[in-house]
Amino acid sequence: MNLLLLLLLGAVWGSSYLFIKVIVGEVPPLTLVAVRLVFSSVIMWILVPLSGRSIPRSRSLWGAYAVMGLLSGMIPWVLISWGELYISSGLAALLQSTMPIFTVILAHFLSSDERMTPSAVLGVVIGFVGVVILLLPELRNGFQASLLGQLAIVLSSLCYAGASVFARGHLRGQPPLVSTLGQLTTGALFTLPLALIVDQPFHLSPSTPVLLSWAALAVVGTVIAYVIYYALIERTSATSVSTVTYIIPVFGLLLGFLILGESLTGNLLISLALILAGVVLVRR
Repeated sequence: MNLLLLLLLGAVWGSSYLFIKVIVGEVPPLTLVAVRLVFSSVIMWILVPLSGRSIPRSRSLWGAYAVMGLLSGMIPWVLISWGELYISSGLAALLQSTMPIFTVILAHFLSSDERMTPSAVLGVVIGFVGVVILLLPELRNGFQASLLGQLAIVLSSLCYAGASVFARGHLRGQPPLVSTLGQLTTGALFTLPLALIVDQPFHLSPSTPVLLSWAALAVVGTVIAYVIYYALIERTSATSVSTVTYIIPVFGLLLGFLILGESLTGNLLISLALILAGVVLVRR
């Protein structure tokens, strides 16, 4: 049962890149993220009281949630959405899988109790070789939009890594569902005003496929995914659940190939093997 839930979580998070690719064809990135955050946070404000948890009132705790709302919500989600304007959904999912590699680097320098082992160093090197193989064709052609799109996804992984290190130091021991509520709520408060000012989205008229993808991204790709994630943590362990990192890019690439007709090149598959090998070594 736990394995099925893990595969389901990988499929759900892997499909998020597909949904984003569909939506950004008609909706600006800021608006996409703002609506996702608002709908997701509203649902969490319903779910958390139903779960018997109380809403925290500590200012310092909400300050930590605000940092998470930026580093694990608004900034990376906008970067991913903007990046997918120029690259495929499968490539975005693959580049996103570098997050554990950045996490071990940041934890080594920013925390006192987590140091890189020789295995982790080797994993970092192999993972970055995989990223360079992806970026090299674009680097040869100069700074084109597709290269900037790939760099945006890599930067979003760095944001997620920073959020992970920050959460270990400031949110350890907090109920996960409550922390998710705080993160999504503060992310929505940051993003919604910017979307209204910058995008002025009142004239948008998204098609039915876009609206369905938007709803799926908010409900399935965010709320349900977190519910599965925390259920797995309670049934197994955080370390076991972290193996979902290996599953997400596989589903992302396959869904992009099967549904959107994105290409699976040899270059892409070699990079997938190298990045996942790097992640395996880092997690050891």
